[in-house]
Amino acid sequence: MTTTLGRTVRLAAMLAGTAVMTALATVTAGAAGVDKALHNALPENYQKDGVNVAVFNDWPPDEFVENGELKGWSVDMAKAMSERLGVPFKFEPTSFEIIIPGLASKRFDAGFSSFGVTAERLEVLDFIPQRKEGTGYAFLKGKGFKIEAEKDLCGHSVALLTGAWDFQYLTKVSAEQCDKAGLKPIDLQQFTTQNAAELAVSSGRVEIVAAGSAKLAYVAKQTGKYDMASLVSNAVYNGIGVRKGDPLGPALKGALQAMMADGSYKEILDKWGVGSTGTLDKAVLATKADPNP
Repeated sequence: MTTTLGRTVRLAAMLAGTAVMTALATVTAGAAGVDKALHNALPENYQKDGVNVAVFNDWPPDEFVENGELKGWSVDMAKAMSERLGVPFKFEPTSFEIIIPGLASKRFDAGFSSFGVTAERLEVLDFIPQRKEGTGYAFLKGKGFKIEAEKDLCGHSVALLTGAWDFQYLTKVSAEQCDKAGLKPIDLQQFTTQNAAELAVSSGRVEIVAAGSAKLAYVAKQTGKYDMASLVSNAVYNGIGVRKGDPLGPALKGALQAMMADGSYKEILDKWGVGSTGTLDKAVLATKADPNP
């Protein structure tokens, strides 16, 4: 049932989102950084109208909104790509589940949302990886858990975001490395937001939180509440999503390669504290036909 309060809350959220969009609106390319070859390779509609970019609004330090401002290392990369391509990027911060349908319907042209590149997603999108990242693990300072291999998770409670690929992966780990070895299974507990998962650990209700390793390292640094395990599981590419076969994909790949060559790629990652692990040495385009280029 829809209540007056529910309608009011949704309206407030919509107005807040509109305010953020208005504040962020468009990043106009700076002529000094334009790569003419990359610009000329873009279809005419992108040269004329720019690129509509969906950005995940709640995944620091990659992409997030803070005090009405869109921030993150992936956002900084998007701005740098806009400069090199010589076309404006029009950002729309949004929730994660909106982005893939929005790309399919052509509401968006690119999704900067730290997509993990999986076989399922390659059925509908091509990807330009920005980093390689796996599942990291954090726990309250002073707990002293030694999580150096996946079997060390057996018997522990682990908080995860509902529907995250980490859940499917750790379910398999629990069956193969805990159950078969006669160890206690991993007690996987799902939460509807990442903040709720982290709160479950900080309040002592759950022992360990699992999420993207770069995100957890950022949270640990920002809050000072957590220690990071040395283990990083199941590293995969993550990065930018575009429609299958869209010429925008090779253009973004070219822009990223230019950033790698001039050092700005690493500078952006270092600025956000994620440049020590998971960096790439060449830009690639991951497709269903070539998922591990």
